[in-house]
Amino acid sequence: MPPGKGTSNSKVDHEEELKAVVLADSFDELFQPLALNKPRCLLPLCNVPMIEYTLEFLSSSGVHETIIICKSHSEKLQAYIKQSKWGHGGHSSMKIRIKVARTAESVGDALRDVDNDPGLRSDFILCTAMVVSNMDLSRLVAAHMANKRRDKDHIMTVLLQEASQTHRLRDKSDESVYLIDPCSNKLLGINSLPSLPRPKSISIQTDVLMSCPEVEMRADLVDTNVYMCSLPVLALFTENFDYQSMRRDFIHGILASDLLSSAIYAHVLSGTSTLAFEGPNSSSGLGGFSEPDATAAASDVEFDFISHSGYAAGVIDTAAYDAISRDLVGRWAYPLCPDSSPIDGSTYSYNRGCVYKAQSVFLGRESHVDRNVVLGPNSHVADFARVSEAVIGARCCVGERSVVRGSYMFDDVTIGKGSTVEQAIIGERVSVLDNVVLERGCVVGDDVTLGPNVRIPAFTRIARKKPQSTNVFSDDDMDSYSEDDNDEGDYKQGPSIKPVHRDTANSSSPFSTTNSAGIEPFDTGILGSAGVGYVWSKISQTDDDDDDNYTADIEDIILRQLRTIGSSFADIELAETDLRDDVSDGLSADQEQVVDSVSSMEVFERELRLTVARAFEKDHSVEDAAFEISNVRLSYNGDQNDMRRIVIQEILGNINMGELPTSAKNVLSRWGGIIQKCISSRIEQVDAIGIVERYCALDPTVDDNLRSRLFRQTIPLLYEFDIVEDLAVIAWYNKAVDRPGDNVSQELVQKLEVFVDWLNESDEESGQSSEESDDE
Repeated sequence: MPPGKGTSNSKVDHEEELKAVVLADSFDELFQPLALNKPRCLLPLCNVPMIEYTLEFLSSSGVHETIIICKSHSEKLQAYIKQSKWGHGGHSSMKIRIKVARTAESVGDALRDVDNDPGLRSDFILCTAMVVSNMDLSRLVAAHMANKRRDKDHIMTVLLQEASQTHRLRDKSDESVYLIDPCSNKLLGINSLPSLPRPKSISIQTDVLMSCPEVEMRADLVDTNVYMCSLPVLALFTENFDYQSMRRDFIHGILASDLLSSAIYAHVLSGTSTLAFEGPNSSSGLGGFSEPDATAAASDVEFDFISHSGYAAGVIDTAAYDAISRDLVGRWAYPLCPDSSPIDGSTYSYNRGCVYKAQSVFLGRESHVDRNVVLGPNSHVADFARVSEAVIGARCCVGERSVVRGSYMFDDVTIGKGSTVEQAIIGERVSVLDNVVLERGCVVGDDVTLGPNVRIPAFTRIARKKPQSTNVFSDDDMDSYSEDDNDEGDYKQGPSIKPVHRDTANSSSPFSTTNSAGIEPFDTGILGSAGVGYVWSKISQTDDDDDDNYTADIEDIILRQLRTIGSSFADIELAETDLRDDVSDGLSADQEQVVDSVSSMEVFERELRLTVARAFEKDHSVEDAAFEISNVRLSYNGDQNDMRRIVIQEILGNINMGELPTSAKNVLSRWGGIIQKCISSRIEQVDAIGIVERYCALDPTVDDNLRSRLFRQTIPLLYEFDIVEDLAVIAWYNKAVDRPGDNVSQELVQKLEVFVDWLNESDEESGQSSEESDDE
């Protein structure tokens, strides 16, 4: 163990005040161009600066002093803290100190600057400034101290959150497997592999398997970016300049080292909190390092709230930003939700369907605001506009007949008439003119103008400033691309983004329009005739690039895309297929299509099937499931008929064939409403019956001996639960009988004969009763 301020077996004074080190910079480009003009931690999350969630989390847990380490736009962060409630001293006893690391180029550099801080004399909390959590840190501190008493080599406890393979909090660009000793929660190893190309195996050192009687391999854990550290952690960073990032370099390096005996333990949050809608927030503070009372505050809880260890997540990229925003709006991180904002004076009213309205919100009489929406102060939604699954900032306006879905608009954004914004993030003071379509994954920086009458391709990044570097994105090179510490947000030269190539010499080119300064041409060929801004392109191949390097660059871009809002797990499979096909074809001229061709029928079908599966797995309500299904169709521009077919197939696939007819009745009574919401006319009812017939006749998962029985029992249940009408059943049956060659199983048709006869008799009796009542 190298010498440092303390040794790994030193005991922490229980009277020592708990302190926290907060990293305000992440030293990557995953939020660009949104963070060009301000620190990333000051970007709004549900209309609240992200750092507020972190400071509230630390303060409520009893942290006495927080040291914020920052580099980019440090003056703006200092000014914000000074004017906020944290700078006044009356809100909380937690002290805040800002330390500017002007020369830091990585997380490791920032922590090396902290190593000599005289204020840190004992174990401390380490986290980023973009952490959202409702947990009490006393549990993490208690676990850390218990580990130190058992293991003299213990230096760190990592906070991990359980999340299934398809959970929205998971990093879709990374396949991580944690090796843990289940008896002690000691972390034995981490295997982190990129999702592309998809790993088929992992390598585990034999000494890891031999070190414990039992080893857990867990692929269901997410790093929350919260760590409890002993002082030797800082000493290790100081003595090893190869440690640049926390998990990839430091944690992996410690676990894989044959020279260091240091140990790292895991503290796993077993789940998230249940929904709760009213009642005070009761939480117990830490005070110091004393052992927490497990029963404290249990009798003080006055609301319907059950904690399964708590919620913790870090906003590491725009995909995580989207996931955590949805959790906050959907109240999965209660009491962290828009109507209990950590900012004083910010008031939102909670309405049915998780719709939150601030003061002075104007909604047109014919406007439509669906579920899971936050409407900021003085926002305006015009007539016939539709907003769903979105967060709207202050003083924003959504024009007539415009649609905003799954998107985030910062303050002072204007959406013109007839425009569509789909799973995008839009910075401050952006103007989207009339008839503009922003496809999923777009990120638009501040002060940009788009339109009119244009479609912005998926995963396009647009900024008011033009990038100055001419190198290609690479995750390995991101640390060298730094936000300069000035108000203009200029860039340092270094590996970054290659700008779009165009002929700027001719001012009459359709791809260039001179801006107000007469210096830089705006990308009006892509952004529209009135467009103001520049497109940050993904990649471009030059004559000097060989195919292998170009393919690797494509893989890097796809991995970056998977960390962007609007990405899905289905994109991984499609990207892998497209990349393999493109390489086998000798890399055609349309190589960028490998990155952008993510809206095909194949992706739509996969994503839709995953959505239905998640609804069954998490027991969503019919309304929520139908809403998610509709969003998937709209996101991928899917066909209504295809959506109906896939939904029916997935629901029928959940029927237990060994428990007919009980299972069929249970499944259709619980989930048949989703099918009903996919049907809008009697013709579509007839089509739905045909889908059921094709499934029963041809699906390979249905036993041949049960096909007729399944069909004979499913159609009457669809009628019983008002999913299809009697006239639709009769119409389908008559057509099938009259045209026996129209790809219909006559064996199944015959099984429906008795039921159709009954329907006809019922119609005749109903008609006779109506005539008799008219005669009277």
